[in-house]
Amino acid sequence: MVHFVKRTCPAKCQGPCDLDTGRCIFGCSNGWIGEKCVQACSSGFYGSGCLQNCSLNCVNPSCHHTNGECIDGCNSGWKGFNCTQGFVSVRSELQGEYYGTAIGGGIGAMIAVILIMFAGFGIYKDNKKLTKDKYSDQSKSSLRSTLNRNRESNHVHEYVNAAITSDTGARTVRLEATTEETELLHERDTFEHRQIPIENSVNKIHIEKMKEAIIEKQKDEGFEKEYQILPKGLIHAHVEGSNEVNKDKNRFRDLWPYDHSRIVLKGNKKTDYINANYINNYDKEKAYIATQGPKRNTVRDFWHMIWQEDVGKIVMVTQLKEGRRNKCVQYWPDVVNEQMVVDNYRLTLTKEKEHTLYVYRLITIFNHNDTVMNNNRTERKVHQFHFTQWPDHGVPDSIKLVHFYRNVQSEHCDQNGPMVVHCRCVIPSNSYLAKCFLKLIRMLQEQYATVFEALLELFTVPNTSIKKGVFCKYVGDQECMTLPKNRKMFKLEFQRLETLRPAYHESKFSAAKLKENISKSWVENILPHDNFRPYLMSYGRARTDYINAVIIPGHREESTFLVTQCPLKDTVVDFWTMIYDHNSRIIVLLDQVFKNAQLWLERSESLEFDNFRITQEGMSNKDELKISLFHKKQHDKRITQVFKTSDWQSPTIPSTRIILDLLKSVVICSKSQNGPITVVCRDGCTKSGLFVALYHILDKINIDEEVDIFQIVRSIQTRRPEFLKMCDQYEYCYRCIKEYLEGESLYANT
Repeated sequence: MVHFVKRTCPAKCQGPCDLDTGRCIFGCSNGWIGEKCVQACSSGFYGSGCLQNCSLNCVNPSCHHTNGECIDGCNSGWKGFNCTQGFVSVRSELQGEYYGTAIGGGIGAMIAVILIMFAGFGIYKDNKKLTKDKYSDQSKSSLRSTLNRNRESNHVHEYVNAAITSDTGARTVRLEATTEETELLHERDTFEHRQIPIENSVNKIHIEKMKEAIIEKQKDEGFEKEYQILPKGLIHAHVEGSNEVNKDKNRFRDLWPYDHSRIVLKGNKKTDYINANYINNYDKEKAYIATQGPKRNTVRDFWHMIWQEDVGKIVMVTQLKEGRRNKCVQYWPDVVNEQMVVDNYRLTLTKEKEHTLYVYRLITIFNHNDTVMNNNRTERKVHQFHFTQWPDHGVPDSIKLVHFYRNVQSEHCDQNGPMVVHCRCVIPSNSYLAKCFLKLIRMLQEQYATVFEALLELFTVPNTSIKKGVFCKYVGDQECMTLPKNRKMFKLEFQRLETLRPAYHESKFSAAKLKENISKSWVENILPHDNFRPYLMSYGRARTDYINAVIIPGHREESTFLVTQCPLKDTVVDFWTMIYDHNSRIIVLLDQVFKNAQLWLERSESLEFDNFRITQEGMSNKDELKISLFHKKQHDKRITQVFKTSDWQSPTIPSTRIILDLLKSVVICSKSQNGPITVVCRDGCTKSGLFVALYHILDKINIDEEVDIFQIVRSIQTRRPEFLKMCDQYEYCYRCIKEYLEGESLYANT
């Protein structure tokens, strides 16, 4: 019998090592150099490869060798953990100086959109601790199931007072009294008129210092302190909103628009009220309209406002339903080419396209009254962007927010009116963006911090998406350019990725560092982040809920991954517990398992331990087989499909054809399976990261018809920073996708 002897790599290796020599294959962690990464940076240097100079503003010319922190403090006039933040200036409104000196006017639009979205989702959540979503930043339902669920609710026409069919076949909305519930806010505030001292000053952060400012705020609870001083409650007159006549038009009984900035409906003899406010941009008044999601009795008012204000874009950041509760009625036709009549407006859904982050809808609106009055056909095109990636709890990824914002901004619009942003409720607004910043944000502290992160993303990371149709030519041109390798696009993008690669504090790996779990990792410095690890639930008395694995969310529910290392002898039971607990029906095995830690036996034998019996059911070919997983106590038998890679056993990058064929097989299988896909390699990152990145890149191509290798790699690195540590792996992704697009489609005829 061959006994496996566990060998560990040097603690400061960045990834795996040669177990015979101890040489760190992919280099060292920040602040360490040498073949075995045991030598710290010399005085005055820090970071990756010890190539960065300590700040000249440190009191002592040396700094911490890993992150550049000035250990002895900063020289006079400087602050921050690395003494690069010169000062924080305060501006007075009397000086007429706005954010624009540091953050330009066009960028103000980004702030306004994010602020409205965040305020709407966070302002009235309970302050009590919320349970984390099992897959953290991914909603429990996929985009497709969300759309289906929305459409299922339409069959009963709950989104209108009364629905009848006209002679033309279009649905007609007739406005009647409604019994739709008006909710009371979870967090009730005392509304009072008062002066807000903070309105007269604001911390101004220069763009080039924003990253340092965010790090500083994260260190000393700066976000929490700033959040606590933000004003609460209504601070201006809101007579119309609180009027008894209008109370049924408010989604919440105690959230009303300010009188001085509310939208006043014109040409309406019944009422001029809608729960909506203008919001000014940095350089444009009434650039946005913030409103609540329409109720059944306000659909007509909503479209009247859209027409009156010459609106061309609607940004929707809520679902129609959350669980059993209605959050917003559907105010557009159900399917493409279907019409819906709302009073004197006829709506036609001209186009609907699902994207990874949102659903795009083009709605044609025809105003019968204008036709009668002006004796012509008056119709307009309205673009709706329905953001679908807001998690059940918490906030969306800032990367996703910025990508969504860029897509909204890039869509051409014929109208010159304000952009409408609506969620479940509406937030009262004031003039000028600086005031919006102070008065709109009454959100959870996590959301407040995400505003900064989203702005940093917008300022520092360019748009890296490439349209599918031009990708091959783009990559071909890059390959033909006579530039030094370190100046080529692949290298420059990878270098930017390196600066953005997360560096989490060791406290974020507390479960992995528990005494009972330390021995469960093959490489001691590749550990799962506490927020991103899958919990084991059916473990035995002698086990814990821990396994060295991370959850990598996908664009859709079926493209979620569990990424883990090859099990050790003592963690095979944990591996199968994870497979069972998370209902994973596909395993992609990219390395040979350890000889004393087999996952299954030959077909005639069964592997048994604790509650499980594992049996090989059959083999389609040398690289595909089926495994039966039987839970003894539950009497539950599940079949799991396993994909192996006999042609990719070396640590080197395989031919593009090998991995594309593997991806094709997994994609086809995933279409008939539910649950996450489990990906396994020796260290849980080197091969797995490459496979997961390519899978997500191809999935995005299929949905969005665009390629964004940079952001896909970056997004999976937020879950496991050790993914794709080599530039060759990053360039390999480009070559794989180029070959894929030039040849057959993985998704064609499947």
